[in-house]
Amino acid sequence: MRDLPGFYFDPARNRYFPLASRPPPTSTNTTAPEDAPTRQRPIYDARMSTSAAARARAKGALLHARLAHTGQDARNQDRWPAPAGARVCAFATTEWLGSHDGEGDEAGPRQWIGDARGWVYSRALRPSHDECGWDDEYGSRWADWTPELCLHPDSEVTSLLATPTRLVGVCFGPATKIGVQDAGAPGRTALLSLTSVRDVRAASLQGGALVLGAARAAILLPDLDAAAARVRTLATGSDVFAVAQCETLIYAGTRAGAALRFDTRVRATAKPHSICDSAQNQNGRSTAAFVRPTRGGRELVVGFTDGRLGSYDLRFVRPAAPPIVVYGGHVGGVGERLGTTLDPDERFLFAAGADRRLRAWALGSGAPVVPSPPSSSPSSHASTTEHQGGPFAARFPAPLAALHVTADALWAGGGGAVWRWRMGV
Repeated sequence: MRDLPGFYFDPARNRYFPLASRPPPTSTNTTAPEDAPTRQRPIYDARMSTSAAARARAKGALLHARLAHTGQDARNQDRWPAPAGARVCAFATTEWLGSHDGEGDEAGPRQWIGDARGWVYSRALRPSHDECGWDDEYGSRWADWTPELCLHPDSEVTSLLATPTRLVGVCFGPATKIGVQDAGAPGRTALLSLTSVRDVRAASLQGGALVLGAARAAILLPDLDAAAARVRTLATGSDVFAVAQCETLIYAGTRAGAALRFDTRVRATAKPHSICDSAQNQNGRSTAAFVRPTRGGRELVVGFTDGRLGSYDLRFVRPAAPPIVVYGGHVGGVGERLGTTLDPDERFLFAAGADRRLRAWALGSGAPVVPSPPSSSPSSHASTTEHQGGPFAARFPAPLAALHVTADALWAGGGGAVWRWRMGV
């Protein structure tokens, strides 16, 4: 309502009143006091939001920023040389349960490396009351590498698979030998020989089931605990360079450039399902050297030796379909064993390149954790622990053949050394 001359309108009482009776206006201070709290960062607002999607985005951004700072302080990096003459080809780490009778290995963190000569070495974390008095739980208190066994002379150890109760080692060669060490049987390693299986380049362990990536087939041993292990051959028609398991499904990456899926509930002679085929790509055929199901089996991460890395939707499978997420900047290599892995929460993908660099991406978006420098650009050298910039800025003395991520650390093995960086510090 418009005011009339000499009157004002009171909307609360819906009437006009003389201006003389109008109450004085209340003063409002529009200037924020000096000690007023400033607006919080958007990531904080998102975390406090009731929206699950907003909280998930905030958590992802926080983890992304934390990972980008991994190992930038030299005090949070460690390097251990491998035994003299050993070239690290495989690495495994776990929280070993040890033996129940107290006569064998003690429970606690335990690690293994496999070299190019068929040897497997192990080490354990010294107790906190060690006479050396080291305070660094993850650094100086690691014992020296000790030889455990030789799977096959002059045959490369291609896979080391560790759980809290078991270690499985596999070597490459004309006849496959598998070493199985159980925490409950200290000092004893069972050796399985598969004379009809050769050229094993990869392995996957799920419970007691072991899958091997061999010449022209994936080999399934359904139960390592069985007295007479039954071997099932899953023909691929091409050498297998990568294998993975997800419940009853087995994935295999082949030299021919295909990622195949087998269902162990059907007969072994059934034709596998082709998830993707590099021959359908305009860049041409390339070996599928890495496969890993993620998101509860809804997606499959596939890596090729030409450097292509991508995630494929397993709900709508077409061999010629492009990946739903692409991880750019990776440098592949033919004839090089390059480590690739995911973190335990499946939020990030890590890959070692043939250019001797390490890269990481957000698994869901493909965004690099740290922008990748050109392969020819100068960088810090990782031969010592004194360099700054973290693992994603370093050029290593040799390509990293093995990667492993735990809840608090990033481990890498390659050349003649093993590296460790504390995650996010």
